[in-house]
Amino acid sequence: MPDDAPTPMNTLDAELLVEVLRHAPDAVAVVDGAQPGGGRILYSNATLALLLQRPDDWPVGRKLGEIETNGSLGAAKVSSAPVSLVCADGTRIGCERFESRLSGDRLVVFYRPVPKLALEGSQVLPTLAGNSGLATREHLMEVLRRDWSIAQRDSRSITVMRFDLDAFRTYIEIFGRMAADNVLRQVGKTIAAAMRRTSDVVARFDDDEFVVLGISMEPPSALAHAEQILGRVRALAVHHPRSPTGRYLTMSCGIVTGAPGRSSECESILEAAAKALLKAKTDGGNRVVGGELK
Repeated sequence: MPDDAPTPMNTLDAELLVEVLRHAPDAVAVVDGAQPGGGRILYSNATLALLLQRPDDWPVGRKLGEIETNGSLGAAKVSSAPVSLVCADGTRIGCERFESRLSGDRLVVFYRPVPKLALEGSQVLPTLAGNSGLATREHLMEVLRRDWSIAQRDSRSITVMRFDLDAFRTYIEIFGRMAADNVLRQVGKTIAAAMRRTSDVVARFDDDEFVVLGISMEPPSALAHAEQILGRVRALAVHHPRSPTGRYLTMSCGIVTGAPGRSSECESILEAAAKALLKAKTDGGNRVVGGELK
């Protein structure tokens, strides 16, 4: 091993672990699962406090039942369970909750907000677009608003990629709507497969447009990743006899990475990515164009 090589870590330093959890996009609580009545919270990250509209240290020492309703510890070991977090002003935020059991009867609990439009009473309805397995536009906007607030607080970057299939209207005219829908499902799965982080959101945004939302991505790697996705779509080899970019169906991308300003709105990054996408299309398609967050 070279002298200047980083030292591998078999056990994560406690302070580093706390820092990682503090910046996690999901709200996190570590709970004493051995205690009756839901257990007391031993640790919570800043994202949980932000959702609850409380100071960062407020949840620690409180019982889980004081911050959530409709929940039951141990019910979400495999799939998500619907719960509601109780905010300081009495309002409630619907969330999906996931659990993992740690040593010493401790549980780590993750909360992921679901969009208000996906709530009906206390039941969480699907937040996916049809049978595509992708998030809906509404769900992406809910996550973007949350991540935008966190990024403003912590000076973190946000990445938005907007993808649009080249000459897809012409493809529909030739092969029909059913064939086009099958292609859209293929493309959506291809994009989703390329985004492996749990914090990434891939959404069917408009009829033939997809949007990817990511956090803490460096601009060069984000651009390279978008290029890789375009390559994967080309590799599907979907025949398009009237494509202006070659024999097969291709896609264009507009991408923006930046840290949001204190007074900026989250829609600004979507608009900037839309402008970059338009330039990619007008420049001939089958390319990635980067934009700027102002």
